[in-house]
Amino acid sequence: MKQPYLSFLTLILFLLLSNLVFAQSTITGIVKRSDGTPVPHATIKIRSTNTSVAADGEGKFSISTTQQPPFYIQISSVGYKPQDFQILKLQDTPLELVLVENALLDQIVVTSRRRSEVLQDVPIAITVIGGQAAENAGAFNVNRLKELVPSVQLYASNARNTTLNIRGLGSTFGLTNDGIDPGVGFYVDGVYHARPAATSTDFLDIEQIEVIRGPQGTLFGKNTTAGGFNITTSKPTQTPSAKAELSVGNYNFIQAKASVSGGVATNLSAKLSISGTQRDGTIWNTTEERKYSGQNNLGFKGQLYYTPSDKLQVLLSSDVSIQHPAGYPLVIAGITTTERNAYRQYARIVSDLGYQQPKVDPFSREIATNTPWRHNQSIGGVSLNVDYKIGNGTLTSTTAWRFWNWDPTNDRDFSEFSALTKSQGN
Repeated sequence: MKQPYLSFLTLILFLLLSNLVFAQSTITGIVKRSDGTPVPHATIKIRSTNTSVAADGEGKFSISTTQQPPFYIQISSVGYKPQDFQILKLQDTPLELVLVENALLDQIVVTSRRRSEVLQDVPIAITVIGGQAAENAGAFNVNRLKELVPSVQLYASNARNTTLNIRGLGSTFGLTNDGIDPGVGFYVDGVYHARPAATSTDFLDIEQIEVIRGPQGTLFGKNTTAGGFNITTSKPTQTPSAKAELSVGNYNFIQAKASVSGGVATNLSAKLSISGTQRDGTIWNTTEERKYSGQNNLGFKGQLYYTPSDKLQVLLSSDVSIQHPAGYPLVIAGITTTERNAYRQYARIVSDLGYQQPKVDPFSREIATNTPWRHNQSIGGVSLNVDYKIGNGTLTSTTAWRFWNWDPTNDRDFSEFSALTKSQGN
């Protein structure tokens, strides 16, 4: 008779222990902002479990759990940083949990209409890329940047013969005319860069890049029939800071950037930046036994920033970029038979003159020219920007001087023939 009683007592004890182990506790509370107003419809979850609920429109919630303190609950909501709160003991009074607004959702401010505005308030087709985002993508010039911006095209056989288009409009590639400005405006800190060669220089201390689509003549004047690039650089700061960056790649690619900034006097700060890019060529000249189409860039930028009052800001900038890329030769892709007589065909002429037939294979990356290729350039200038606040507006004055030196040498017959041996000039 004792055995049934013992089994019954064991069952009762097991049920009591089960109720203790699996007993649910209810936690109530309200989710608020830092200013005390409720955060509606926030998500509340017991960490390391699948138990979760949503707060109501007034931020109030109630959630049940079998876990015993201490444990964590996770609170998340759109526009706020997800946060964990530790529950040390269960209480009858509702919890008050405060979420911090997410700083990553700050509004983007642009100057595409010659004044500082929130991007969402600007009725213009525009793409904005932060300087850090461009660096992370390896976009150190416009040629690389076009891969991040829809509808932007850049065509170039050298710095002078460069075309920057937006939506297929701008300038015609191959019809370079130094007396005609391009159809896409290129602005850096409000200064217009008239020559498309500026697109081949390396970026230095970029804060933000705005690509504006469509005619912008009302805001930027001439040469913006297709749109414009509006580039803003980082200004010097009174707080001492320094930054260095080193990138390496194939073909012995190496790029180094460095900048230092800090205060030099009361209300006066300065910044000095330098950038260098080096890469081996990819086209082999069998005649000279050397490589062409490499990169050899060196850039400097200096800034002085004077802020004597809250109303007046003065920015003095100077920059120079020097490039010696060892030329951009063209590889012979094919020879077409003409309607002329056989003795006037290209292959026959070459043989009669005692030359070897050129290699016709665009994928070989080989040339055989008898004139060294050179496409050296230097580009730079000085600018002064003065901003003075008058009431609700700002009066801006931009003064600048720019220069561009172009020193090329080309083999215009693109072969070892002494036909058009050399062309050069600025």
